[in-house]
Amino acid sequence: MQTRTSRVVSTLQTRVNEEALESGSKLGTLKELGDELQVSRTVIREAVAILQSQGVLEMRHGVGVFVANHPVREHENTISIMESFSGYNGDFMDFLELRMAFEVHAAGLAAVRKSWAQEEEIWKFCLAFEAGIEEEEDALDQLDFNLHAAIARATNNRAFVEFFDLMGAKLLPQPTLRRKAYPSLITPDYLSQTVTEHRKICEAITAGDAEKARESMKSHLSRSHQRYRGSN
Repeated sequence: MQTRTSRVVSTLQTRVNEEALESGSKLGTLKELGDELQVSRTVIREAVAILQSQGVLEMRHGVGVFVANHPVREHENTISIMESFSGYNGDFMDFLELRMAFEVHAAGLAAVRKSWAQEEEIWKFCLAFEAGIEEEEDALDQLDFNLHAAIARATNNRAFVEFFDLMGAKLLPQPTLRRKAYPSLITPDYLSQTVTEHRKICEAITAGDAEKARESMKSHLSRSHQRYRGSN
């Protein structure tokens, strides 16, 4: 089960994102936030400490909790990095390796940062993939991508989301789940195993188990990587 602290982290992170709060905006005192969210001062303090370490919030002793400042230069550097990556045209297998490093960490973050709405979205796409096994191959690729993109969004980290969108532009045009292109790889058993792996990832995220979410995502992507590596 998700802990009280992780739920408060998710709630506060979502508030900052969805309300587009500006740097320096005051969320309230620890007591006010505790009363509002119906949790103890200790839980609020732990949640704020986590978000402060991530650069989301700032605790000003004796004053309250504020949205942290984000220097413009850091944002510009992030944009520059993203633009540089968008112009890189590497081998498909290179991107799969990069995807593994990125998505394993994203799954762990999603487990502790997701909002209830984001958890619902993750399960919606998980079930849509299961229902779409017999769909056209283009649709199946898109359904798989939708699930992984939802997990990236649940990190509540804008850089993760933007990076995934750029990476997706590199991966999606490739036939990752095309049965005609890879008849020896994309078998009914393979798709059934993919469904099982997706569920394990989603269940770990729902449970707030970051370690299990990372392990499940790593296992899922490793299997795909090994199969495609062996086919080339």
